[in-house]
Amino acid sequence: MWSLNSAVEGALLMKSILMYTSSPIDFHIICDSDARLHVESRLSLVTNPRYQVTVKFYEPSYQAMQDRIDREGTIKSDHASGLPGLMKLLIHEILPPTVKKGIYVDTDAFFVSDPTLLWNTFAHVKDSTAVVIPSHPDQEAEIWNQASRICSCVMLLDLEKLRELRLIDSTIYRKDPDPSHPPALSLPAFKAMYGVPESGKYNNVRLGDQGYWWAITSYKKDIWEPLSFDFEVTSCIMMMYNTGLGEDDTDLQEEYTKHIYVPNTPQDGHTVLPKLLHFNCLHGTDIYMEWAGWSDPNDKLNQAWGSAVHYHNGYKWIWLNQGTKQGIGIAGASAPDHPSIVYPTIDMSIVKEVVFADELYAREHGIHF
Repeated sequence: MWSLNSAVEGALLMKSILMYTSSPIDFHIICDSDARLHVESRLSLVTNPRYQVTVKFYEPSYQAMQDRIDREGTIKSDHASGLPGLMKLLIHEILPPTVKKGIYVDTDAFFVSDPTLLWNTFAHVKDSTAVVIPSHPDQEAEIWNQASRICSCVMLLDLEKLRELRLIDSTIYRKDPDPSHPPALSLPAFKAMYGVPESGKYNNVRLGDQGYWWAITSYKKDIWEPLSFDFEVTSCIMMMYNTGLGEDDTDLQEEYTKHIYVPNTPQDGHTVLPKLLHFNCLHGTDIYMEWAGWSDPNDKLNQAWGSAVHYHNGYKWIWLNQGTKQGIGIAGASAPDHPSIVYPTIDMSIVKEVVFADELYAREHGIHF
């Protein structure tokens, strides 16, 4: 989350997670101070959640982010998300080694189901898999170097494997005398997809970080698997696969016949059962909940999903106070504390001085850079 606008969207995503979760939640948020303050203000309204919630904010300085990209050397972005958006390539370096796996979701999305279902996907991937990402092999867009054939909007990341692979190159890794570490994956992957950059920087990569993820997953196919469209019901290009609210007696086969952009994809033959909605490419607004189309009764996206947006956006944070509360019994009556009861809380902390993993490695191994 980089800016107040992204935090307004991201807070709704977090709210939806807390609405539907059936398990404790750990949030890791890479952000600036404006975004953090907004999220903190919303979380402060929840004093007794159903499950324990841990929130850790990471606030890398702009200079630290630029320095890490410079240490890689070739990455350049033409995307509106700019430098902060490229941090999606470096989540494994920002989060500490104690965090082994994680789910990344763009801020302009929210859950309509238990997020634990998405987490459970980790239990079904191959041993070699480091990334699970939506795949759209039916898409054709040479202007984007075909990078729209994936979407880095929702990703399951095995952070431990990405660290072992040294996903993104660095001058530090290139100076590493230890032969037991493999060369960084990004260098040959980017070269295979985009060639050698004439100016030293890749000016021909489109869609920001997604263009680089496209190169990585195309180069080393054994480290990634496609994500079910259930968790990427997107308004951008795919038109939500023509799903939407209403007709609650529809059976699976009838629903499948209505789908678009599903044939010739990994979802082919499987009905899309929406679990996460992604409202990207809604032009003319910085915050998707404020899109003018939500007020247009003739807009097809509004007809399909507008009521879901209004409901989740309007759901009050205080309504998330659903957990057992210390000193409170049935129907709000006072009750003595019981030593066996654990009272869930929201625990928040901030990492102000973010040091990327390559720099930590240099410090630990005496590598000058």
